[in-house]
Amino acid sequence: MFRRFFRDKGGNVALSTAVMALPILTGAGIAVDYTLLTRAESALQSAADSAALASAKELTLSNANDASIKQISSSYVTANLRTTLNVDGVNNALNVDTTIEQSKSGITVELEYNWRPFLLHHISNNVLPIRVSATANLAGTRKICMIGLEEQKNKTIHLTKRAKLEAQECGVYANSIDKQAIRVDDDASIISGITCSAGGVKSAKQASFAPQPVTDCPTVADPLLSRQPPPVGGCDYSKFEVKSGFHTLYPGTYCDGLKVRGTAEVTLRPGIYVINGSKLEVTDNAIFKGSNVGFYLAGDKAKLLFKKKTTIDLTAPKSGPMAGMLIFEDRAASKVEKHQITSDNARVLLGTIYLPNGTLKIDSEGPIADQAAYTAIIARAIELAEGPTLYLNSDYDATDVPVPEGLVGTEVYLAK
Repeated sequence: MFRRFFRDKGGNVALSTAVMALPILTGAGIAVDYTLLTRAESALQSAADSAALASAKELTLSNANDASIKQISSSYVTANLRTTLNVDGVNNALNVDTTIEQSKSGITVELEYNWRPFLLHHISNNVLPIRVSATANLAGTRKICMIGLEEQKNKTIHLTKRAKLEAQECGVYANSIDKQAIRVDDDASIISGITCSAGGVKSAKQASFAPQPVTDCPTVADPLLSRQPPPVGGCDYSKFEVKSGFHTLYPGTYCDGLKVRGTAEVTLRPGIYVINGSKLEVTDNAIFKGSNVGFYLAGDKAKLLFKKKTTIDLTAPKSGPMAGMLIFEDRAASKVEKHQITSDNARVLLGTIYLPNGTLKIDSEGPIADQAAYTAIIARAIELAEGPTLYLNSDYDATDVPVPEGLVGTEVYLAK
């Protein structure tokens, strides 16, 4: 009977399939576990990075305390993991440990997550729990010289031909997540305290950076978003234009634009000039100068245009609603304007140029703003073409024109 049983070949296929199924299913289970493990580890690291950066920024606040900082850290972790790992803030599978350095100069966030795999924990005890950490440090005083506010498109900051950007003591930031958020073509160059792109950087072989730019940076929130614009009153002047001679202009609302042409030489009295509904345009050989003056570009058609042979010499107000603001574009404008500085003699632009909706194109042949104690540019996008050297100085102690709040802060960076 036993001999007949062992010689019988019936059921061999089923038996073979059963024998082979075990390693196949085991291999599939391990592959699925490994994929899920990798995703979980990546999600945890991202959460730790975000929590470290956010809580480190709290160290700069005078009223910050250890308990509130640790609570902020835990909140950031929970918010980042709520959808990816189904963490709800009371999940015992996750432990958040936030350590604040005694010197208050950095924070380390360590996460431990008791993820439950299908098979891997039977094969190796080392896969559980998952542990990640991130450390964020304060890097001292940050001065912001330039921010490209565009968050999606390429060329948020774009240099071509022989253009140069020199911001040696301050930071240049592009908020776009596009892989070409900062693009430097031809022989163009950027020299800065730091050049930081939320996305990527594309450069030609001949282009240069000092230092090399940093990619995948956190975006920089608009530091002037809460700044209130000056009031726009009724028309004090309409279609105002001068073509020759010496003129003194006074603050007020210039409806349908302000144009200075020909050989006119204009001196501006201190105050706020509201350009409503058309261009602030200086062309030909005109001279346009003023101390403690600010320009508010109101409405959809208001834009800035300084042509090639002009002379521009402007400093921002010391006080009032436009203190430190040289150019302020209307945030409510629905049309994206291209503002342009082509002047070969615009060597004093002291203050902040704020164009939250517009693009600033600088395509002159000479140095721009090199004689200003400080110049900051916050715009939707910035383009330098042809051969200008744009100097963004940050010698704040050399002038009594105030720096708008938000342009000076503390740099926070991930150490590991």
